[in-house]
Amino acid sequence: AQIKLLNPNVELNLSGLDEEKEVRDGQIASPPDSDN
Repeated sequence: AQIKLLNPNVELNLSGLDEEKEVRDGQIASPPDSDN
């Protein structure tokens, strides 16, 4: 839900990754490309 803060484009990718991202560790499990 707050993943949009990182990138507005992620919202579209969250369609099905929303669960996988939150399941990671309560944190946005975005790819290393976004973090780095």
